[in-house]
Amino acid sequence: MESSSAHSRGQQLISFASLAHSVILWTATPSPEPSVYPEYTGDPNLVTPGVVGFVATLFIAVATLLIIADMNRRVRRVRYRELAQETIRNEQATADDTTDDVKDGDNGSNLPPTLRAD
Repeated sequence: MESSSAHSRGQQLISFASLAHSVILWTATPSPEPSVYPEYTGDPNLVTPGVVGFVATLFIAVATLLIIADMNRRVRRVRYRELAQETIRNEQATADDTTDDVKDGDNGSNLPPTLRAD
């Protein structure tokens, strides 16, 4: 029986120690972290990125405009190529249909002048 009372005291001491530790941590005032840069004492409205910041922003803006213009040119070129290929396919299909008619015994008199053999 004596060992069980010692065991309960040990648990009480552990819980009291953890409670005391928690209280110390909660009541402690954190010290401020040291700053790498000195604190600015001037007017914060006068702080600007300067010429370097302006040039960097201008460079990014111009590069973005050039990339957009190039992208538009490439998309337009793809559209025109697709339209041209579709037109060529349609003309070839029409030409194949008219040559099939000529092979079937038609003399080609009803064909347009550009497709006649004579």
